[in-house]
Amino acid sequence: MTAATIKRLTAPKVVLPRSSGGRTLPQLLRDNAREMPDAVAIRSKRHGVWCSTDWAALFAQVCTTAAALDGLGLTAGQVICLVSENRAEAWVTQMAAVSLGAVATSVYPDAAGEELGYVLRHSGATFALGEDQEQIDKIIGCGEAAAALKRILFIDSRGLWDYDDPRLAELSKAVAEAPDPAAIEGRIDAAKASDVAVYCYTSGTTGKPKAAMLNHDFILDNAYRLMGGLDIRAGGKYLSYISPAWAAEQFMGVALPMLAPLVLHFAEKPETVQSDLREIGPDFLMFTPRQWEMQASEVEARMMDAPAWRQRLYRWGLARGHDRVNGKGGAVARAVVWPLADQLVLKGVRDLLGLTRAQAVLSGGSGLSAELFARFRAFGVPLGNLYGSSELGLISTHRPDDPNAETMGSLMPSDPAISESMQAWLDADGQLRLNVLAFSGYLDNPAASIEMGDRARGFETGDAVRLDADGALVFLDRVKDLRRLSTGDSYPPQFLENHLRSAAMVRDAIVFGDQDRDRVVALINIDMEIAGRFAERSGLAFGTFAELSQLDPVRAEIARAVAGVNAIVDPGARIAAFANLPKELDADEAELTRSRKLRRSAIAQKYAALIDGLYGSAETVPIAIDVTYQGGRQSRLNAIVAMNRMEVAR
Repeated sequence: MTAATIKRLTAPKVVLPRSSGGRTLPQLLRDNAREMPDAVAIRSKRHGVWCSTDWAALFAQVCTTAAALDGLGLTAGQVICLVSENRAEAWVTQMAAVSLGAVATSVYPDAAGEELGYVLRHSGATFALGEDQEQIDKIIGCGEAAAALKRILFIDSRGLWDYDDPRLAELSKAVAEAPDPAAIEGRIDAAKASDVAVYCYTSGTTGKPKAAMLNHDFILDNAYRLMGGLDIRAGGKYLSYISPAWAAEQFMGVALPMLAPLVLHFAEKPETVQSDLREIGPDFLMFTPRQWEMQASEVEARMMDAPAWRQRLYRWGLARGHDRVNGKGGAVARAVVWPLADQLVLKGVRDLLGLTRAQAVLSGGSGLSAELFARFRAFGVPLGNLYGSSELGLISTHRPDDPNAETMGSLMPSDPAISESMQAWLDADGQLRLNVLAFSGYLDNPAASIEMGDRARGFETGDAVRLDADGALVFLDRVKDLRRLSTGDSYPPQFLENHLRSAAMVRDAIVFGDQDRDRVVALINIDMEIAGRFAERSGLAFGTFAELSQLDPVRAEIARAVAGVNAIVDPGARIAAFANLPKELDADEAELTRSRKLRRSAIAQKYAALIDGLYGSAETVPIAIDVTYQGGRQSRLNAIVAMNRMEVAR
């Protein structure tokens, strides 16, 4: 069967021992507390010690917290906005609010005040939870946008002793003083699976974020898709790290641990995630592509500091790992060489990454380059792509035994108690369309909901995709982002950018070229840690990021990475020139979304001088950039940026 003969794909039907059975999230939690009261539900690390909470105790905490919120005035239909790192208290508070029939929405903890203010205003939030003084200052500082808040709860009281805003309340004290929670179970019983539980805001790469309304059925169906697609069994460990502001974490970090069930883990703080990861040894994990790139860069950085013999051993072991994944080797390789490489090299890499027991780990949010996918598979880490959206949920993923790095995996099964199996096909424009259980629409934006289409005719994903001969999805780019040059040649920007980011010294990359330009050019955000170590080992002096980015040997390394990408694309799609940015791209300056997606129009506008220079003939271009720091302070960066020309055969 060829790709041309594939008209429509249907996800497999998978019947699992556990299903939502028409329940809501709190109802599922209640039943877990009854059926497995003493089993561990959550483990959190505090002050260096892992503390466990069983299902019965967790349900009791949720009910008591719900009673506290009810006593403070939170009612069904109202919205609570949570601004916190991933921690058990925030998880419990969300579940407690949903138990009352309220709606929860989360904001990335590093979001700027303007972004938070938009969510508070747009969602109509009446309650907010801030993790600590930093987040409380941010909430109160939203001014008019926070005027509708009746209560502002906080978890960590340090630094807040003399705050006199009457809306403030410490979460632990409110819970300690909560009224009798006996009536909460009745509220939980009365809820319906069709009720909206969560608002998840889109990344807003092209405009203001939209609030996708997710009901219980939709959230739990996505948890089932994970279980059926990845063969997730009860009792595994999951580390909650991705912010619940992202819909995927609502599926993986909220619903999945209750449905499977899994033991949900919370690290002590973001700075200790890597060490905590090694202590946990999770079975299941999800990072964004950028985080996987950082993991790979950490391995490369360590090897740069290693003796030459260890570097050679690492390269040998990695090559044998690739052979193992691709099945290249005879009986001796399978019986002796591969196990030896695993013991000498690859097992140590997995231990460094904290993934010695990983059964399925995922990369979601944007595309992961095939090179990085293959590298982790060579390490023995069953990394897979996860494709989906806030509106349509999780669509496809790699099974642990699927090593095809060029695809986004195959369609995921739906919960038969909730929905028929999803179907996928391509329309005349090559856009992927889906018949699948979807979200409940956008909050206060029915027109945008209608634009997506409907299930019967197929929801419009906006993604240009092709289907391979095995029925797997091959992501090309967003339809709106596919570009054609004045020469008539076309190219997929994300494909080029993903492959560029697989180079250890490249942290981010964005390519340009449209119908008014005759070639493709790129702006590169170097990885300061990797480039810095390279410069130090090479005896190169630098004082700032801008100076490091313009060093000749650093530019030569980036040129090699660009040449490698050029070698795998058609001549008309090759990158003709690039410039290393003199500062890092930053979400605080609206250059990236909080999930590190590129804001193309903002970057194009801010660095227009560099882009024009790449299409010109100058060897260097001066640029002045306004820089905004996290505290709001601004300054101006002046730099001279080199224009690097590639030899591109056409």
